[in-house]
Amino acid sequence: MTVKAKRAALLGFDCAIPKRLEALVAEGALPNFKKFMETGSYMTEGYNLPTVTPPSWATICTGAYPRTHGVEDYYYYVEGRSLEHKQTVQAFGSEILTAQTIWDRWDKDGKKCIVVNYPMAWPSKMKNGVMVMGEGISPAETRWMEEGNAHREFLASESVISNDFFPMGVQASFDKARGWQNLPECDEPLEFVVDMPFKESMFPLENQTWYGLCWESGDDGFDTFALCPEKDYSKAFFTITAGQWSGPVVHDFTVKEDGRNEKGTFRCKLINLSDDAEEFKLYVTGISGHRGFIAPAEAAADIDFSEDVIANDIGLVGFMHGILDMDSVVELAQFHSDWLVRVASSLLKANADWDLFYMHSHPIDWFYHGWLGDMDSKDEEVRNRAYDMERKIYQIEDRMLGKMMEIFGDETLVCLCSDHGATPIGPILNTAEALKAKGLCHYEPKNSDNYWEIYEESEGYNYVLDVSKSVAVPQRYMFVYVNLKDKYPGGIVEAEDYEKVRDQIIDALLDFKHPETGERPVLLAVRREDATVFGMGGAQAGDVVYALKPEYMAEHGYGFPTGESGCGSLKNILLFKGPNIKKNFKYERPRWLADIVPTICYATGNPIPDDAEGGIMYQIMEDPNLVK
Repeated sequence: MTVKAKRAALLGFDCAIPKRLEALVAEGALPNFKKFMETGSYMTEGYNLPTVTPPSWATICTGAYPRTHGVEDYYYYVEGRSLEHKQTVQAFGSEILTAQTIWDRWDKDGKKCIVVNYPMAWPSKMKNGVMVMGEGISPAETRWMEEGNAHREFLASESVISNDFFPMGVQASFDKARGWQNLPECDEPLEFVVDMPFKESMFPLENQTWYGLCWESGDDGFDTFALCPEKDYSKAFFTITAGQWSGPVVHDFTVKEDGRNEKGTFRCKLINLSDDAEEFKLYVTGISGHRGFIAPAEAAADIDFSEDVIANDIGLVGFMHGILDMDSVVELAQFHSDWLVRVASSLLKANADWDLFYMHSHPIDWFYHGWLGDMDSKDEEVRNRAYDMERKIYQIEDRMLGKMMEIFGDETLVCLCSDHGATPIGPILNTAEALKAKGLCHYEPKNSDNYWEIYEESEGYNYVLDVSKSVAVPQRYMFVYVNLKDKYPGGIVEAEDYEKVRDQIIDALLDFKHPETGERPVLLAVRREDATVFGMGGAQAGDVVYALKPEYMAEHGYGFPTGESGCGSLKNILLFKGPNIKKNFKYERPRWLADIVPTICYATGNPIPDDAEGGIMYQIMEDPNLVK
């Protein structure tokens, strides 16, 4: 008799690339992924479009294609706003979904679902389940309605205290220590005093005065540092030396609006401290909150938030600004994983009668955004460093997989997947340039000091578009709009000219030759309604939908999932393991992310979401005829 799975779990590894996973498994670096493959089924041709985070994760939890679930890009066009790309907002959270999620459908039947850090999940609509905020790419953050790459966190984002200026930090310098209590035994310690701001907070926080103290432990110069909330060394947050991390620090932070105190956990690393203390750099992780991001709120009581930090973005922006090195980023990735494992395992143990578990983890994607290009470098040393770092990031995820599999047990159907892959950044296409060459739009180059806009140049949007002079407006990753006079603010195109302008846009995109290569970068450009054949073309699509050749991509988002370039690929990983799943089986025909939800529902005998469109993966089952 065929046994149905008692429950189901999905672990999502953002941007994990199949051929890179296979290579690391082959070299013996990933024992838990290897075991999963040997005891489960592996789909080598995993597809989704567009190849970017929000729409892919929306498909993975609804079983619907983007045209149906309403999320067709990383960004979301808000009706009534200008068509300019800078006016779009990040497309995260459950409020914009127009298709039912698997957990909402199961919850309707009284099932208990646990959802942790899932990008399209928050706010929760469940009556029986537990949810840890997923409204961005990291736990306890929101990106919904935020422009560019802005975000807000429970409680605040990362920072740095240094003698140098960094946009995300605070400048300080050491001077003779005065007025301290309980100083350590040392000669002539030095101090700094900073008015510490807490940026990107979910609720604006009051600044705090923090005090740095450094001294010589021997005769070789200043080498020991303490950070304190007041001039009393006995109350120091921690004491460390150069290259060391502090332990977790739990501290109170005051919300400006109503004066309430919120507990937060953070860690610091003393990146460097010169012998004369003239040069120093202290990295401060984000302040990880203890409440406000779990529903129901009382479920937070099952979790100890004092031991781990979220480490949002694993220090990628800090690395880009020259604050952190690669080793520090790997360490932050481990902190991030530790937080996820503690929260997930605590909730699963506290809710032993759970039926469905979904969790998303982002470190691989952050890594590829920072170092995928280095993996294709002609410099062997640069290339080897990047490959070594990739291995360490995947090993962190491998250890997390091992810990989670111990909790899931043998009666659970487990799916491992990624939302998309990535390819190294090639020659960047400025879509507005292609349109401007045909007289369809007008723009000027852009300069910005906002440190969160560091990605814009790599995405081809470092310009300011003049909508009043543009009949065509490029927006987001794959769209161009006809700037209709009666539909959009600043529109200039008459309704009767709509089709003519649309044809001009398609011709401009397909005719354009990249100035660096002399080749055509655009693979395909079609009318919105024609894009429905590959799952797009819904209400959030532009009037023209286009895709690039993989070698012209800014890692992912613009191309077909079949794209391969350099060491990268745009395919997603897709594996299943559990009751009635074939062991050591490789399925080499295409499967879409929309097929995950129907397969989970069928294999567990649970109801399918109302809007699911994908197909059941019968071929990976020992007995596909569960309905007899």
